[in-house]
Amino acid sequence: MSSIDFNALKARTLGSGNDEEAVTVNTRALIDKVLARYSGEWTVLRELLQNAADACATKVTIKFETLPSTSVPAPTEPDPSAALKHVISHHTLKRLILTNNGTPFSPNDWARLKRIAEGNPDETKIGAFGVGFYSVFSDCEEPFVSSGSEAIAFYWKENALFTRRLKLGESDSNPNTSFVLDYRNTTSPVPALMPLCQFLASALTFVGLESVELWLDGWKLLHLGKKVAPSVSIGIPKDLETKTSEGLMKVSGVIREVAQMDATWMEAVSWKTPSNTSRFDSSRHNDPTATLKSFFSRLTGSSSSNHSAKASNPVKVSHKEAKEDLLTTTTSSVFLHITTAAVGPAAVYPASFRATLGKYRVTKPSLKTGIELSQ
Repeated sequence: MSSIDFNALKARTLGSGNDEEAVTVNTRALIDKVLARYSGEWTVLRELLQNAADACATKVTIKFETLPSTSVPAPTEPDPSAALKHVISHHTLKRLILTNNGTPFSPNDWARLKRIAEGNPDETKIGAFGVGFYSVFSDCEEPFVSSGSEAIAFYWKENALFTRRLKLGESDSNPNTSFVLDYRNTTSPVPALMPLCQFLASALTFVGLESVELWLDGWKLLHLGKKVAPSVSIGIPKDLETKTSEGLMKVSGVIREVAQMDATWMEAVSWKTPSNTSRFDSSRHNDPTATLKSFFSRLTGSSSSNHSAKASNPVKVSHKEAKEDLLTTTTSSVFLHITTAAVGPAAVYPASFRATLGKYRVTKPSLKTGIELSQ
């Protein structure tokens, strides 16, 4: 078998002068493959909450809009609690709208939104892997984003993804940023409310937000608030090893903050449907007293108070009847000590390590990060 000079053959091919052809990408398949590597529970909400924190937002509102059941009629009696029970038990998801009051998108933000796997060039931001916003495609086919005086709509032509931008007039402009996600599958039931609320409470602890609200159609199911006292530096004991075992990272400082977390939620959060329980195996606790109050109180030191939505009504009701009123609200508070360690490189990273890290990041690695622990 004769030897082939592949270097010469490649040079002849490149210099042939024939028409060059761009490599095409199946965008839909690419997004699916990228998202498969970053799957997890509440991924979309986690990414959009972090997006809001990166935009210096203080408040996030999450609203699920539903579709009525085609097989189970709505209750005829004018009872708001019965109506809410019907929605939780029988409606399906139509749309998720997440709104934050952070800084509106800049021209660079709008441009990055159209490019897959291009993270935020600000190395202090979380979205350095470039997949944050594209997590919405795990549930939504064609997302819509409105921020400040502009909006962008995504749409598909076969397996290629396109966008259209719009400059908004004064009547449509809004200082907030909203992500409107119409669900691909409109047969999905209302999500598990208790685990969802617990996730939001945990998330608020560690992101730079002050409040989160959860709505289901016209009902505000949950309000979470956070107040943080000024931080205090903590000395690191001299006998404490501050470097990792490989000597790449070290703790340069530690601060502690005291935070007050307040939660007000409807009884609907912990309500267990009397039928179709299998649909809600992961969302309903066997103990009907399991509420966010227990979630907060297990952290110790919490004080709580109950506020009935019908407090002004002098008519007494039984405990069972009160528990069945899904509009009854409960308030609970807890104080947390949040300790944050500032972590950075102990020395200049070896070239091989920087090269490996560069394969998985599209921006320069941050020289400083924080690790937080609450108690």
